[in-house]
Amino acid sequence: MSAPLLEARGLVCRFGPKEAVKGLDLTLNAGDLVGLIGPDGAGKSTTFRMLVGLQRPTSGTIVRTLPDEQVAYVPQVFALAPDLTVMENMKLQAGLYGMKGAEARIHELLSRVDLDRFKDRMSGALSGGMKQKLALCVALLPSPRLLLLDEPTTGVDPVSRREFWALLHQIHDDGVAILFSSPYMDEAEYAFRILFMYDGHLLATGTPESFREAMPGVVLRVLTRKRRKVMANIEALNPLDLFGEGEQIRARFTPQDPAPLLDRIRALEGVEHVELSEATLEDTFLHALKEQDHATEATSQISGDVKSPAPAPPSDSHGGPRHG
Repeated sequence: MSAPLLEARGLVCRFGPKEAVKGLDLTLNAGDLVGLIGPDGAGKSTTFRMLVGLQRPTSGTIVRTLPDEQVAYVPQVFALAPDLTVMENMKLQAGLYGMKGAEARIHELLSRVDLDRFKDRMSGALSGGMKQKLALCVALLPSPRLLLLDEPTTGVDPVSRREFWALLHQIHDDGVAILFSSPYMDEAEYAFRILFMYDGHLLATGTPESFREAMPGVVLRVLTRKRRKVMANIEALNPLDLFGEGEQIRARFTPQDPAPLLDRIRALEGVEHVELSEATLEDTFLHALKEQDHATEATSQISGDVKSPAPAPPSDSHGGPRHG
């Protein structure tokens, strides 16, 4: 087996008293397509900055088997010169990479993302999706083997998001390993391997399929305009997991015949609709978060670090990742 392209062990990053990343382990191999998924403030951007050498870890190690020019990074914020045209930015970056005779490579990349017809437009005048495509073209100029993208589609319209992900899958098919971060659970579906991150550390790792298989039971989706009241009534039925947002509630119960359960919930006051549902990746994230809360509470009680168990956060306000 070949050596990993990048391996991080025990990464910690502190900013004063704030510990932004807490003992993170990460391995990236050739052919990987990995998603680092978590809400704002989880530590994703700090992790990326450490991996590319822009932020020194407080402790831990990072080993890369690739030269710098074979590792490309697209930051969350558009970082190219807004007062240069698309072509001028491409030529400038090619010069910084030390590439000679890069015109053919530039034309190939711009054509691939349909930016060649905008080559004379000021980069600052591009739409959000077009800016991300330009940033991607710049990152791909030296033909990297590893591509790191920090929330590449945040602020991008839905159509451009789909186009961008189709492009990333083409790049991955060309042999480029990819690590991306996102707060959107629907984007986790694009990854072959998912890392759930929250509050500076990894909650869980696995594939989309393995996460769903680890969520046995009956999952119900409930629609109501009286969420808190209905959730309180469902709580009395002892669900394994219970989360609510807006006018929707999701509840998971032990494996059982769903028909009687559906009838009981349908009869609750305030329930407008209830149906069977498959476990989603958001369900698995929130379940992992709940398990962590329980583990932390148990550790606190055993160690005696606190006088009484910390109250569990409300089941409908975990602050989970944004919906796409």
